[in-house]
Amino acid sequence: MQIILTYPRILHLAYRILYPLFMHAEDPLKIISVTGAHSGVGKTTLCSILFENITGFGGIKFTKTSFYTSVIDDAKILSKDGKDTAIFFKSGAERVVWIQSPGGEELENALNIALSKMAGLKGVVIEGNSPQDFVSPDLAIFIIGEKGEIKPAASKVSKKADIIIVNSEMQIDNYSFLNHIPQEHRKVFWIDMLNKKGEIDKFIICSKKYIE
Repeated sequence: MQIILTYPRILHLAYRILYPLFMHAEDPLKIISVTGAHSGVGKTTLCSILFENITGFGGIKFTKTSFYTSVIDDAKILSKDGKDTAIFFKSGAERVVWIQSPGGEELENALNIALSKMAGLKGVVIEGNSPQDFVSPDLAIFIIGEKGEIKPAASKVSKKADIIIVNSEMQIDNYSFLNHIPQEHRKVFWIDMLNKKGEIDKFIICSKKYIE
């Protein structure tokens, strides 16, 4: 099904109808938030690593738009080659929803509609920085490149991270370039996203402690 909702009132009405179904689920969803320092840093690949190693989770992909908001859960659309959502399915996601939105209230309502579609699952992996403003994740993950570059808008989500992933082709032994990110109670792991190697096992073991 594809829901395209441009007007906030229509989106809010859909949210009011669908969200109670999610709220009355017997077990609340475990939420994993995957955010990143900038586009192309490896968020989708990290989501695929999570889906390959945990079961019972769905995935929500967020894409920022200029004007309209849409919520898509049609598997035929989302499974097409070349889409990030197809990677979710191929990696083992139980269900997938794609949100496109400018942000703000429209995103909040769209996100709750998407979450309602995950009822009955153990949890959900949400890819994107903006959605974290509207959820309280059980596990917040932030990905950054080996050079430590971070766009200003991503600074806020970096400070909320439980786990920091450094995307690098070579093993990182010195994380001093992360000093601008608060380090209290934070775990850091090195993963080469391109080749899917590095401290993946350690990362998965640590992640499971937050969702089990």
